Amino acid sequence: MRTIYTVVVLLSLVLTAPSRGQNSPESRATLAGLKGVVVFVDTLSSQLPLKGITRDVLKLKIEGGLRAAGIPVFYSPLETPLPGNPVLYLGVTTIFDEIERGCVCAIRLELTQTVRLHRNPGYVVFGVPTWGVGGVARYTKTWRDEMIEDVTAFTSQFIDAYYRANPVAGE
Repeated sequence: MRTIYTVVVLLSLVLTAPSRGQNSPESRATLAGLKGVVVFVDTLSSQLPLKGITRDVLKLKIEGGLRAAGIPVFYSPLETPLPGNPVLYLGVTTIFDEIERGCVCAIRLELTQTVRLHRNPGYVVFGVPTWGVGGVARYTKTWRDEMIEDVTAFTSQFIDAYYRANPVAGE
């Protein structure tokens, strides 16, 4: 049990590192002019698919929320090139506690984009996180529902940030 708490502390330090994009006015400004996003869910813990949570389940949940909010979703930046190659990336790290039938989970939702350095415009960096939210949680026996609720809440935060940076005309 002590190992789980140590991992949670370490994950929370990594997830809140100041070098990562946050949901701040500055990071929301990087969403201005976005014409849509590609959603990518990173490889999950090997136990998650066995317990009913797959990359497709999470990807469809995020894409459905974005589409319902009117944000265009594309399948690949190569098929539908978008300026800046914006990818809404979901990372999930999970440690299961089989005794209590719960888990500790770190979730990170971030928008990555291609960035040009101001001091050297010829230098381009791909996949730079410019906006993000996340957290670490201890889930109980209803962990599947709780995890989906958190992914949905983080998606809602992205939608809110997107519309703050891209106000709809007439509102």
